[in-house]
Amino acid sequence: MKGKKIQGFWDLAGACGLSLGTVISLGGTGTLHAQQVVVLDTPDLAKTTHALELASDEEGRDKVGIVLPWVADVLELADHVVTSEGEVWTLRIQAPGAEAMSVYFDAFYLPVGAELFFETPRGVFDDIWVEGPITSFENNAHGRWTNDEVPGDDVVIRLTLPAGTVEEPVLHAEGVGFFARHTRFLPPFDAHLQRGGAEACQVDVMCPEGDSWQCDRDAVVKLRITQNGGIYLCSGSMVNNVEQDCRQLMLSSFHCADGVQEDEWPYFKVQFNYEFSTCGGTSSINSRTRTGVIHLTDSDDMVGSQINGSDFLLVEVEDPIDSAWHPYFAGWDATGFNGHSGVGIHHPSGDRKKISTYGAQLTTSGVYAPGAHWRVTWMSTQTNHGVTETGSSGSPIFNENHHIVGTLSGGSSFCANPSGADYYGKLSYHWSGNNPIPDHMKLAAFLDPNGTGQEVQHGSYMVQGDDGSLQCDAFAYCEATYVEHELIRGLVVSPNPATDALVVSMPAGFALAGLRAFDGLGRLQESVDVPGQPLAWTLDVSGWESGIHYLTLTTVEGWVVTRKVVVE
Repeated sequence: MKGKKIQGFWDLAGACGLSLGTVISLGGTGTLHAQQVVVLDTPDLAKTTHALELASDEEGRDKVGIVLPWVADVLELADHVVTSEGEVWTLRIQAPGAEAMSVYFDAFYLPVGAELFFETPRGVFDDIWVEGPITSFENNAHGRWTNDEVPGDDVVIRLTLPAGTVEEPVLHAEGVGFFARHTRFLPPFDAHLQRGGAEACQVDVMCPEGDSWQCDRDAVVKLRITQNGGIYLCSGSMVNNVEQDCRQLMLSSFHCADGVQEDEWPYFKVQFNYEFSTCGGTSSINSRTRTGVIHLTDSDDMVGSQINGSDFLLVEVEDPIDSAWHPYFAGWDATGFNGHSGVGIHHPSGDRKKISTYGAQLTTSGVYAPGAHWRVTWMSTQTNHGVTETGSSGSPIFNENHHIVGTLSGGSSFCANPSGADYYGKLSYHWSGNNPIPDHMKLAAFLDPNGTGQEVQHGSYMVQGDDGSLQCDAFAYCEATYVEHELIRGLVVSPNPATDALVVSMPAGFALAGLRAFDGLGRLQESVDVPGQPLAWTLDVSGWESGIHYLTLTTVEGWVVTRKVVVE
């Protein structure tokens, strides 16, 4: 259900049978300075919601709204007041029936000192929702920008300019976002919503299941993607690169954004730290959003609605990410190691961040392209039985070493069927697999730009140094990652390659509790419970087949690490 693009925007009437128009009425509104009212001709909410649900099922991504074409110079339509302190423009826009609204600007510029706000009118809710102040920080070379969702079907745009400002502001709109499902607001702004958050079995990332995944949690982001007249929700993750230079790289799935045009990447929104503050909580931070990304590469593997590769997308967040948000650039493993336990962290149905847990090795699946995806089934945990939903697409799956090994393409898990399988495009296939793209567009070219050959990278936080410079310090803020690093750095498995025996030597402060050995296909070939908490252990490999094997070690303290070994 995709519309054709005309005159820089979308013909939704032809695509969805919607009658779209603009009516301008003038008169008092009860909101300060807001005498001008724009009332949009909107589609029926129930029919639109149904159409969005069908599209979500068909496309495998969470479609939550449409963009109503509305071409207007906001400042020309707005009420304009000049005082000794400066100038104020106010304009009220109504989209009857919408659960939430946003405005799409194709020409956007704010002078230094200007402040832009999006507010719910007084009396619509028991409180006033305010987004802003939005400042000149959002200016960019392409001049496009869109705001976050504002609850309800009635919004006031207010721009203030201090006296003496020489430059002229520019606010030219080309559309209004009409959100009809999966909007997420807390009381008192949720009374108008059709249903709540994610399904009941989902586990908040702040529950005990997330205690060991605090760093990885900070890498996962919620995405709002605009394409072909539709508004979609997906998930993604900030990722580190071999240079550890704080480059703002974000990894997701290509099917989330396969129709985005060049002039639509500036509307791509990335939301950080969107999670409840406690397990089962009711409060969250909603405002940490960056608008606009630069497209770098993708798997280019969508044929109609069919994924014919590993389904990845890599973009760069355009504007600087505030270091106070503690953005984490997740580590990854491109070796093809399948992992034997770990988690998926995601935003199901656009809700606050959730965590799903697996306790058995990932297996290779051919449900899409042969060998391009991992297959995973989730397990019941202390709080509940996390799964995935639409909106989770593009989210990362981590192995026991806290490395991303895949990105979610799809699957059949949901709360009523928690044992259904999900499928994650392999990071190793993104890296150098048989996607229909040249080598210089594969993931390796961007995460290892100097061609070092490194295939495993730990995560890093972005922190501000004493001199004000930004640094990607691995392990700052995160004790768990630091301890893991000490284990990985001090662990010695030798000789490698081996012929008859392998010696596992533990670093100071760690004691070996057990080990499991897997062949190159991930099949368990040996499991040993190690008695006495030794610092070294010898493993007989004389009967192993020649080739690659994986050795997973568990410490008394509960840490798990995997090493690739070669037997000759």
